[in-house]
Amino acid sequence: MGSYWAEIADAHQTEQQIEFLRRHLEKGGYILDVACGTGRHTILLNEMGFDMVGFDASVKLLKIAKQRLRHIQLVRGDMRFLPFKPAAFSAAISMDTSLGYLPSEEEDVESLAEIKRVLKPKSKFIIDVFNRAHFIAKYRERRSSVTHKEYPSFFLDQKQTLSESGDRRFDRWEVHDRQSGQVKVFEHSVRLYERGQLERLLINAGFSVKEAFGGYEDQDYSADAPQLIIVAYMY
Repeated sequence: MGSYWAEIADAHQTEQQIEFLRRHLEKGGYILDVACGTGRHTILLNEMGFDMVGFDASVKLLKIAKQRLRHIQLVRGDMRFLPFKPAAFSAAISMDTSLGYLPSEEEDVESLAEIKRVLKPKSKFIIDVFNRAHFIAKYRERRSSVTHKEYPSFFLDQKQTLSESGDRRFDRWEVHDRQSGQVKVFEHSVRLYERGQLERLLINAGFSVKEAFGGYEDQDYSADAPQLIIVAYMY
């Protein structure tokens, strides 16, 4: 999935995300990109003068990232056990819903607490996730939808299904490779959070929540916004 994901990720609102991060981050000290994937945010922020370190669990995605980021430190590991010293970073980011893939909510809190551990006092943490309230409204009448998307080397048929409780989204991706003609199927699910839930998790992990946005252009948060972006602080 790694090579396909590189095309999907690069096409996904990267410019707006980078501009949002540029406005809300300060230079000076290293910034940890948690679940950096192929490194698209890491490299662009570095080109803007931010000192970056990328971290991800995926060998395949980090291999792609290393081809782009030869001069930037990339580290593989588990979000619940970050391999960094306390107070190693001046800020951290977690974009594109990297939270919610672990088996339990408690493990999400463990991951957030680990991020707090490696941040310096008065550091900023920016986290971007799918907004549960938006998906509950979207799938109120029917629990699933199918979309078709075209990419340079493949096309994608994506089925999304919301759980009965509305707390988890299940995705089934059929990837049709243009060159080989092969069809590959990938399935995954992610736990969804509403604003109050995510703020509670952050507070339980030791953060103070400052702002919540509903989009990358600093739109005020609303229940119908697809994204939930929170700016939190470690004191």
